[in-house]
Amino acid sequence: MLTALSVNVPERAEGLKRLRNRLRRDRVDVQVSRARGVSLRHITYTSYSGEVRLDRADRLIGAQRSQLLCSEKLVFPMSSGYRRFYSRSFSARLCANMALETLRLCPSAARLRCGIYDPKGVASDYLLQSLAYCVNPVVIEGDNEIYSLARERALTELGAPVTVTRNLSELERCGFVLAPTGIDVPLKLSPDAVVLTSGEPSTPVSGEVYYKYSFRMPNGFDALKPDELSEEYFCSALYTLGAQYELGSIVPLNCCGKYGSQTVNSLSELLDNRAKKAYNR
Repeated sequence: MLTALSVNVPERAEGLKRLRNRLRRDRVDVQVSRARGVSLRHITYTSYSGEVRLDRADRLIGAQRSQLLCSEKLVFPMSSGYRRFYSRSFSARLCANMALETLRLCPSAARLRCGIYDPKGVASDYLLQSLAYCVNPVVIEGDNEIYSLARERALTELGAPVTVTRNLSELERCGFVLAPTGIDVPLKLSPDAVVLTSGEPSTPVSGEVYYKYSFRMPNGFDALKPDELSEEYFCSALYTLGAQYELGSIVPLNCCGKYGSQTVNSLSELLDNRAKKAYNR
């Protein structure tokens, strides 16, 4: 069962009503909902004093305190044992799915120099699938053997060469880059490069970077989601904690970043035009 925590602080009252609120005990309400094989326990803490006393909800939250679904605005004391659930696994799937569909629809995909920045080694399956559309992609890996094994498979099973390296400068020649687990180091890319990643980069990255994804949440789950949680965050919990792995096949409707918004079709058209332009130079 998933557990979500919402905190409700009524608007500041005046006069006698303010005094009454200070004397009232905080209220804890629990609602259990079920949909598509998932159960959600939604705990709503109403604080009349303006303070949140976690001990009053502790018995209800129990062992779920270390993976609570809640707003990012809710901050817990480090010593409390309470932690907000967070994972990029689902977001990584979203951007990889969008990248793969973009390549599939791009007529000039074979002319694109594609790159993967994946030091955590989570997208080796994307690499193998992308070889149906692109040629000799570049992979920036970390301290693992996942991509070395994937490179061997690509060569022996598909006869496709793959460059696997830790040299970040190899990405400078790439027009389309996937960074499934985010970007936390400066990446010097071509100004025309398109980057799909799973969160706003914490360091400067040249090129057009897209990191927010919109999609259609499967029917039923929308009735479970607390209002203050985004669809991407809630589905991340369903995927990671609720074993709803079918969500991992979702292709986003669009992606957003500081350069605006793109659909799969508009992104594939953009890359097609740039690939043709580069080829004809």
